[in-house]
Amino acid sequence: MLRGMLGGSAVALGLPVLEAMLNGNGDAYANGDGLPCRLVTWFFGNGCAVADVNNTGAGIRFAPSETGPGFTPTPQLQPLADRGVLEYCSVLSGFDIAAAAQHRRGHHDGVAGFFSGYPFIELPPGGANYASKFGGPSIDQVAAERLAGQTVIPSVELAISKRIVGGEGPTLQYLSHQGPDQPLAPFFDPREAWNKLFGNFTIPDDPDKPARLSALDAVREDVQRLQMRVGANDRMRLEAHLDAVAQLRTQIDSLAPACTLPPQPTQTNDDIDGQEQLEAVNAVMSELLAIAFACDITRVGSIQFTGSVGYTVFNMLGLDRGHHDLTHDAAENEAIDQATIFTIGQFAVLLEALRNMPEGDGNVLDNSCILLGSDAAAGLTHSVFDQPCIVAGGGGGSLVHPGVHYRSASGENTSDILLSCLQTVDPEATSAGGDIGVSTTPCTAILA
Repeated sequence: MLRGMLGGSAVALGLPVLEAMLNGNGDAYANGDGLPCRLVTWFFGNGCAVADVNNTGAGIRFAPSETGPGFTPTPQLQPLADRGVLEYCSVLSGFDIAAAAQHRRGHHDGVAGFFSGYPFIELPPGGANYASKFGGPSIDQVAAERLAGQTVIPSVELAISKRIVGGEGPTLQYLSHQGPDQPLAPFFDPREAWNKLFGNFTIPDDPDKPARLSALDAVREDVQRLQMRVGANDRMRLEAHLDAVAQLRTQIDSLAPACTLPPQPTQTNDDIDGQEQLEAVNAVMSELLAIAFACDITRVGSIQFTGSVGYTVFNMLGLDRGHHDLTHDAAENEAIDQATIFTIGQFAVLLEALRNMPEGDGNVLDNSCILLGSDAAAGLTHSVFDQPCIVAGGGGGSLVHPGVHYRSASGENTSDILLSCLQTVDPEATSAGGDIGVSTTPCTAILA
């Protein structure tokens, strides 16, 4: 941490990993400790377009036809190639959610079972069609518990679209859960996420003033002392790091000028002319998380891009209906497909932000595991078999690189994927999920 004084108060700024901290190979700290590994869960609601509206059993438009490495990306995966991050991605298809074997309720089965490995717990509907809560902790919170005490912040929960469903219980409303009765509300507003991650830059007696840039001046003397002790590459990295922090603050302050207030007062980020700014918010949230990881402020994150049974309107695609409604209309299958392609493009933005953050002899994406999933294969079918799934990142060397497409021939348990992801941050982990969804066998196809 760089340290200084501002207005009589101590301020601190996290450092990226510098060469001076590492061993001769650049793949571990000088004291022998490995570089930190991170885990992110990334969710989008309502699944994908069906492959054939006249044969809904034919699957979804997502996974490539080829298996193994070097697969040709489908149109849905092409945005990953366009941003140069496809090599970091393994696509997993043909899996089933063992935790949802009872097939009680579409989206509830899909999101709870996929991200926790536990069957959901039904709640009194209270006037809704259905209601439930997670039956156990989501995998990101299992990781946060295993890493407890190693970072200032155990985990950070972020959300992009505000068009979520809040009346069917916490299962559909939140992505991260510490347990059945401990859902974690995400930050929708990047400024609030900044305060959570970088709140030690705020002057205590004037918390509303955007004074974080002043903190950069406060630590400048410490920077100058450090620059005298490190090599040329580290000096350049320090300056680039400080410039990135300053630029990000400017982006946040100018994100939504002259926005109208959203129609629901519980929503925090603003619409412009009634339209969500999905791309702008996603870009800033992705940069925030990348910097937080690089500074080792936290090692666990979750991003709910769109909500389960969510009513996000993809205005930028010329659509004017909520996404959930579109997924239940076979005539809108092409529109759903375009929404999927756009969504994967936004996932690629996060991967690119992590890849562009240098660390050791590689980058932060090399030392991260990002799990993408949804709550159904397709909203039109409500099937939880063969849901879209990507595991991205190098996992600190524990994930296969370049990525592969692995298709299960036997409908393997999605909790196997959870266990593989968990083992990237906790190699001693032996199980993931619980009850009928438990797994003790990691998905070895994606392990290096």
